[in-house]
Amino acid sequence: MKIDIIGVGSLGLLLAGKLTQSGNEVRLWCRGIEQCRQLEEGGLNVSYEDDRDPISISGDRFASAPIEEFTDTYLREPSDWIILTVKQNTLHNALPEILSPLKAERVHIICFQNGIGHMEMLRDLLPKANLYAAVTTEAAKRKSLTEVIHAGAGEVWIGKWSVENGQAHIIHTDLQANYLIEVLTMAGFSAFLSNEVDTMIYRKLLINAVINPLTAIWRIPNGELLASEGRLQLMRELFREATMVYDACGVTYDEDGWDNILEVCRITAGNISSMLADVLASRTTEIRWINGSLIEMAERTGTSVPLHRWICQLVEGIKV
Repeated sequence: MKIDIIGVGSLGLLLAGKLTQSGNEVRLWCRGIEQCRQLEEGGLNVSYEDDRDPISISGDRFASAPIEEFTDTYLREPSDWIILTVKQNTLHNALPEILSPLKAERVHIICFQNGIGHMEMLRDLLPKANLYAAVTTEAAKRKSLTEVIHAGAGEVWIGKWSVENGQAHIIHTDLQANYLIEVLTMAGFSAFLSNEVDTMIYRKLLINAVINPLTAIWRIPNGELLASEGRLQLMRELFREATMVYDACGVTYDEDGWDNILEVCRITAGNISSMLADVLASRTTEIRWINGSLIEMAERTGTSVPLHRWICQLVEGIKV
């Protein structure tokens, strides 16, 4: 299978490494020339935190190029799938200009973003595209521009995004999606089609809205959120406001949602959240599409969420 991966951070490198290793033709699209050069010269490496042997792939086994060259290349030589692993700010601010020439194409795109709002934007931008939403619990940490650590095996859930009801669902006769699941499975991922990906997106949004901004503000790993009652109390208040919004909007969530958040903190105790990683690297965070999305939902229903507004202002005020 020929696969384009736009966004060569931790998840992009992990997908590229394992998909190339299992025999697929992968093209990586980078935001910087230096990363392209290093990938071409030094290849790509996937290592593990246990005793498994690392994956080392030479630069001639895959293609890497600046993202600005993607459109012309794709129109000349289309791929079977376009996988978007860029963060929300890049997706909304940089990709529309790059993807808009594909407006008339029936491309297959799968999106791995945190937060919400991107699927609707892509549907308006690419009305003929086959859009898929993905949720993953795979844990990956980028060590360098060409190296990624597979920090924990998880699952990948994929569903087709419906233009009628704004939900992701299974189409069992979708041969392209079923083949992609087979390809991901052969690459070593636990991959599944799901008709509840939209529910899973909101579940992950709830977790991210509580954990990510607090770790970014306090600059602590996930597990340190459980270290004091003061931190737990602030987490509870964020969770309470978020579930009020979900109730007002008719969004379902797990009855044990609070326990799920605590469990995520425990099993990822040493992990640095993506938002904290952005703050430490002086990058723009995804707060607008995580807590900011909850604020927009609250405004539509007249729900008061002062703590989420305050958290957004704090994170957005961190100097980049």
